Amino acid sequence: MDVAVIMAGGKGQRFWPLSTSQRPKQFLDLNRCGQTLIQATRDRLLPLVGGPEHLLVATAADYLPLVHEQLPELPKENLLSEPVGRDSAPAVALASLELERRFGDCVAGFFSSDHRIGRPGAFQRAVRQAVELARSENGLVTIGIRPTRPATGYGYIEQGRPVGPGFRVTRFVEKPNRQRAEQYLAAGSYAWNAGIFVWPTATILAEFDRYVPELIRPLREAFAEGRIDEVFPTLKKISIDYAVMEQTERAYVIPGDFDWDDLGDWVALERLLESEGGNTVVGRHVGLETSANIIYTEDPDDVVVTLGVENLVVVKRGNTLLLVSRDRVQEIKKLLADERLAGLIE
Repeated sequence: MDVAVIMAGGKGQRFWPLSTSQRPKQFLDLNRCGQTLIQATRDRLLPLVGGPEHLLVATAADYLPLVHEQLPELPKENLLSEPVGRDSAPAVALASLELERRFGDCVAGFFSSDHRIGRPGAFQRAVRQAVELARSENGLVTIGIRPTRPATGYGYIEQGRPVGPGFRVTRFVEKPNRQRAEQYLAAGSYAWNAGIFVWPTATILAEFDRYVPELIRPLREAFAEGRIDEVFPTLKKISIDYAVMEQTERAYVIPGDFDWDDLGDWVALERLLESEGGNTVVGRHVGLETSANIIYTEDPDDVVVTLGVENLVVVKRGNTLLLVSRDRVQEIKKLLADERLAGLIE
């Protein structure tokens, strides 16, 4: 892989109140291991690109100081700023134009900044296979994760005929219900869509031209004329999956055998940490007849005490205390839209 781009513009709202608009989850050490999520992403990518000069970060303008603080070895010109968030397709397009300008027709990988990935050797092997396939087929390659459970929170990729170390993509499937997820797991020909991509820069830009010309044409002009701040906010909000991957005929998938989790919300901590007395706990907790709770305290002096409760998420940060049923954590984003929380969500 010639160059890697870390996508770090998300707000991580479903991890509120720990993750805020001023310091979202990619800049946090969620399990207090001494390393933030974006720092862990850097460490597993550097061996694949040979050095920090070939590692870039695409992020919101407001987060540039945080990126520089946590990844100080990256050259400042490798921090790519998006004026506003417009979802992943405009961000990928802008980064690809910069890669084309600086590195020519390189093979680039795009990686989320907030994923947990175990067995880095297996991860790096899958990325190298993706690079091989992208070069041999001039294709858009995604790394799919072999399902270990009938997850309903992920999109899926149906694998077609074998090609080299991977497969042609038959189709991308939206998040399924439980019954359909069980069918996908049993079929053995589906992978979780992890949002990891590897492709030649010229190929992805050509596919932007083909499928979303209304996005790439004004962006090309703005990039050439130095008007990104003016034009970028006018672009349609659209993900790279909808814009290109679900339409292209050049999609391939490499099955990944490494441990992976997108850490999408507080319930993900159960998969990240060991259970403590039937609960998942970060911080100090004393519980009686308490089970299946997720408890997180930021201040080491805070103590959470529970009696006879289950299936709750309890998060204490500063003067803010969140209590939510674990089956409703996906709705935290809706909660943050309540005007009564204005001033607290930062």
